Amino acid sequence: MYQPKLPDIFPQDYQSVTKEQWQAWRADVLARFFDLMGDGPTERPDPNPQIEEQIPQDGYIQQLVSYDIEAEDRGWAWVLIPEGVESPRPGVLCIHGTTADAKDACLGVGEHPGGSNGISVHLARRGMVTMAPDHFCAGQRAPKHHPPYNTAEFYEKHPDWSEMGKDVYDHKQALDVLTAMEQVDAENLGCIGHSLGGYGTVFITAADERIRAAVSSCGITTWHCDPLRGGWSRIPPGRYKHFPKLLDYFVSGRPIPIDIPEIMASIAPRCLLNISAVGNDSCFDIFEPFAEIYYQIERVYKALDAEGNFGCYFHSETHSFNEPNRALAYTWLQVKLGLADEIELA
Repeated sequence: MYQPKLPDIFPQDYQSVTKEQWQAWRADVLARFFDLMGDGPTERPDPNPQIEEQIPQDGYIQQLVSYDIEAEDRGWAWVLIPEGVESPRPGVLCIHGTTADAKDACLGVGEHPGGSNGISVHLARRGMVTMAPDHFCAGQRAPKHHPPYNTAEFYEKHPDWSEMGKDVYDHKQALDVLTAMEQVDAENLGCIGHSLGGYGTVFITAADERIRAAVSSCGITTWHCDPLRGGWSRIPPGRYKHFPKLLDYFVSGRPIPIDIPEIMASIAPRCLLNISAVGNDSCFDIFEPFAEIYYQIERVYKALDAEGNFGCYFHSETHSFNEPNRALAYTWLQVKLGLADEIELA
């Protein structure tokens, strides 16, 4: 059942908001978001990327790249470079969903690629350099003594941090690798993901202003209204625990310190496309709040004279990133990352 109306996240009279008021609002949102993520390392090492394997493919070069993230923690990613690159191209970070196939899913291979199915390949064929890293609990970074996406070992090492804080940290390191590539235009970076990759996209885009345009598929909800919100801090047993600090708020009923629409709105005025299944998404099955989420975030973009940089597409194809939705996502990134003149219309 639909819970109370979302609290206003921004002054109603958006037309009178000053630049200083906006900056103060955004700084407050990010401070609350960073506090929710917990305390991790304050500095990141030089990633020291290494090309471990190079595979020629039809239309692009596929590289397996490793890079340093933390002490005794090395990242692994597929990097796809379009053939015949003569000048730097937009770079796109592709974040996979909850699948044991991890980064392979973004190539469209594996036993269960799910909504990540081939997104890196599709964007590389559209002229973008793509990077698909493993989540720290999957792929070549899966836990040694637990199944994929079990965060027990992580919390033993970092009891005051959070899984999503670690994700943001890791994705910043991946962006460092991507932007250092001579084939990449560091001024035109994008990010895309579905499900776990969908909200991962929102969180890294809010936290890292290098990302110019982002697409989130089936990755957002509102903790204020969602009856399944306990999964974010795992009141019931589960594979992972995204934000441990939320547990006490959910159990006690105290007002939550921040909500996902605020984090999304802090991305403004940069480009954000949200794609959501409404009413029949197995992960976010609420329906009513989504129009209001759109309204509240769009109001922030209006305050910044950034209309057209935020979009929402609602569908009823369940928890999926099917072909029509991916076509919209890819075109959005092409346009917002400066490749509009390369779009072929049948």
